[in-house]
Amino acid sequence: MLASAPVRIASTLPEVASGPAPVRPRCKRARFDRFELGLLAAFALMSLWVVGLDLWQAVVHDRVWTGTDGFFIVDQMQYLAWIQSASHHLLAANLFVLRSTPSDYFQPAVAISGVIAALGVAPWLALLLWKPVAVVGTFFAIRAYAHRTVAGPGERRAVIALGLFFGSFSIIYGSFGIVGDMMPGWLTWGYPFGLMAVALVVFALLSYDRARGDGRVVWAPGLMGAVASTLHPWQGELLILVVLLAELVRWREHAGWVRLKLPALTVALTGLPLVYYLALGHFDLSWVLASGATQHGFPFSAIVVGAAPLALVALLGYRGRPRDFLELMTRIWLPAALLIYLISATGLSSSAPLHAFDGITAPLAVLAVTGVRRAGLQRLPRARLVSGVVLALATIPANAYAMAIAHSYTRPTPGNANFITRDERDALAYLSRDPDDGGVLTQFYLGEVVPGRTGRHTLVGDCVWSEPRCMPRSLTADALFDGSMSRAQAQSFVQRSGARFVLASCAPHANLERLLGPMIIAVHRFGCAAVFDLGPAGEAAGPLAELPPDADVRAPRRQ
Repeated sequence: MLASAPVRIASTLPEVASGPAPVRPRCKRARFDRFELGLLAAFALMSLWVVGLDLWQAVVHDRVWTGTDGFFIVDQMQYLAWIQSASHHLLAANLFVLRSTPSDYFQPAVAISGVIAALGVAPWLALLLWKPVAVVGTFFAIRAYAHRTVAGPGERRAVIALGLFFGSFSIIYGSFGIVGDMMPGWLTWGYPFGLMAVALVVFALLSYDRARGDGRVVWAPGLMGAVASTLHPWQGELLILVVLLAELVRWREHAGWVRLKLPALTVALTGLPLVYYLALGHFDLSWVLASGATQHGFPFSAIVVGAAPLALVALLGYRGRPRDFLELMTRIWLPAALLIYLISATGLSSSAPLHAFDGITAPLAVLAVTGVRRAGLQRLPRARLVSGVVLALATIPANAYAMAIAHSYTRPTPGNANFITRDERDALAYLSRDPDDGGVLTQFYLGEVVPGRTGRHTLVGDCVWSEPRCMPRSLTADALFDGSMSRAQAQSFVQRSGARFVLASCAPHANLERLLGPMIIAVHRFGCAAVFDLGPAGEAAGPLAELPPDADVRAPRRQ
């Protein structure tokens, strides 16, 4: 049903009357009521759920938490690696390979966190500081959106509740689950940059609508769009498409250049960071390889099923003509997200196409509430009771399910770097303090932690950035540590890897001193963990030592 939405939408857009859009009278700023404050409190508390589970393990069970926040800690480890790198260069490099990589990635939140980390704050804390910014920003954005699009207090409350908390179940790769990207509460668990970008896009649309209605040319929508593009490019692409498509529908109003200045300025400013990302994807090998690694085929059917309960009701909001330009942009949001998803899935634009649906609950909530009102469903018997029950069903079960299964993703388990042993922590701290340059060879799960904790390159740790041949190299590293290699094979692999240090975790592993023998110049033991110093790595052969036929990789400089 959701897949047919673009057809329905396209058939309604031409019905928009030509001529200037009606301008809504400016109302006094609405005061908070208790219900809205309750929603903000609930959203804030939910955002702390995973952190609370982690702190429980750290405080009550005396475990060593690595500072991650979310189901998929590899993403948080990627952010921590960027912050650690930015603390040295302001611009971030790719630390998940054992070769020197250019420090050419600028992301404002990462850069600010890097400065904070350079002042002595732990990178994980410098990242967590963005959580309240993302939570409060998202709440105020959706609240402002609700107050500009619907009239009654009950309708506004419904929009805010659905925009923040809507969630539904789906079938993903044949299994029961949820699509987290379409749930703002889930995004608060480790994805502050995406949430901040969503909030900026909402504020940009509101600012654009007001400036357009007043006939003014302002910088604010474009500047907010530029920051959103830099934080999370999918949302920048969304803002550009929404503005362009909405202006295309209202093209008759553009009698001269003056009318085109606002959309031109907004699109240009929002698009500049996207040009930068495009350049990274063509000229930085790490970004080229990462783009290919993230071209996953997330099932579109899972998105359709997950969004259907709200999207089907939202289709009622497409009835009739849009009252104003903001409603027109609201109607265009969904088809724009679908278009970005399709383009991303083909590899023509940003990878990870599922991110196109971040924040989709905001426009769907507005359209659903507007559609219910226009259809007169609020006049049905016991409408208030039915509305309350429907809102509860649309917001509580999926979020409760996400909170219930969070412990299975965050609890200490073998191979999960959410928690490490004290001895592993001490070994990582030694690598962080050691003044000698050089990268680290270790098992995959501990390789996730190495860049963010030590600022050093690692052989493997993130199969988006540890490319090419991430999994084969990871399996080869496992073979070294589990003793599957002969002595000659082990020494050849370690020499070709170009690692300066070999980090042995507290997991059972082979006798590395016997395997590596004369390659080791010093051993530093930390209980069950150990760091083997191999001395400076030799020079790599070939222009790019990580690609065939040159299998060697080198990290001559520490980031």
